[in-house]
Amino acid sequence: MTSEEKLAQALRTIADRAENQDVLPGMMAKRRCRVRRRVRGTLAAVCVAALGWGMLVVWPAPPTVDTAVPGGNAVERVWPQAVFTMSGRSRPLAAISATEVLLWAERGTLEVYDAASKRSRTVAALPQAPRYLAVDRERVLWLADGHAWIAPLRASGQARKVGPIAGENVDRIALAGQDIVWSAPLDGVWRMRIDGGAPERVAKSKGLQLVEWPWAADEPLEVHANPARVVNLQTGRTIKIRPASGVEGLRCGPTWCTGKRGEDSIVQRSDGSWNQVHQGLRGYPYRDRFFTGSGEIYDARTETTVTFEGAKLGTSGGRQWSAGSGVIFWTQGGGVRVVNLAAVPQP
Repeated sequence: MTSEEKLAQALRTIADRAENQDVLPGMMAKRRCRVRRRVRGTLAAVCVAALGWGMLVVWPAPPTVDTAVPGGNAVERVWPQAVFTMSGRSRPLAAISATEVLLWAERGTLEVYDAASKRSRTVAALPQAPRYLAVDRERVLWLADGHAWIAPLRASGQARKVGPIAGENVDRIALAGQDIVWSAPLDGVWRMRIDGGAPERVAKSKGLQLVEWPWAADEPLEVHANPARVVNLQTGRTIKIRPASGVEGLRCGPTWCTGKRGEDSIVQRSDGSWNQVHQGLRGYPYRDRFFTGSGEIYDARTETTVTFEGAKLGTSGGRQWSAGSGVIFWTQGGGVRVVNLAAVPQP
């Protein structure tokens, strides 16, 4: 079957299933775009270790959803050390450490904001916010003009071009020690040294896509289908995914997954041994632990659910928030209220 035939078949399947489901506004268009990217995306050109996970941020429109009515389990009370307010002229992009987040400032700069000192420092000036981004404790990586760029977060230094990477064929990127790693739909996971050199496919990664480095999954094209395995590309360890009864569309880290069973969102262990109903949670877990959706953060490791109080009322009458990698934020009182998941202590 050709790529175009696969695309048509996937779109028909999505449309057929959507007829009997309530679909959020814009979701069908997003699903179709996703399928098109995966079917047509083959690697046409040659492109977080400290935290242990790869980070992806899409700019300039992070997902915004209506939240549930806040309850008594407010994030400010449960994880007070993870919440702070910063200038309303900046937008958080990714968690760096327990006190630091990477942000995009209105003046056109990538900056590191320290919630402890309430100060920021400039990392790089860019003509526009990067579309794909990865960060660890020492560096930030982004794609621009068909190349990968790296800049130090702490030491003074200029951003430097690393190598050609065709952004339209990349779905996820990460920093992995001295390597840049990325996945291209249908073409596996690739790596390239940050000091240059030829890209090469990571061994035994064909057909896999990055989840959070070093983990990758055989994520299916069809959004309702389930993956079969998650693989550690450093050790070769393979975890088989066993969907709980009736669960579709699983997206899994090594331990935890989310999927759908009818109208319910399901959080389950990857081996299917435990599952629980939640409302609105979706996507891959951050640090194989945190799920976000419908105005809640769910910590699967401690079975804790927290809500956002004070999120600004939107035009739809719901409460609105946005998310980056490990950060959730909303406007409040002229500033930006931020939840930094990297500040939540380990259980």
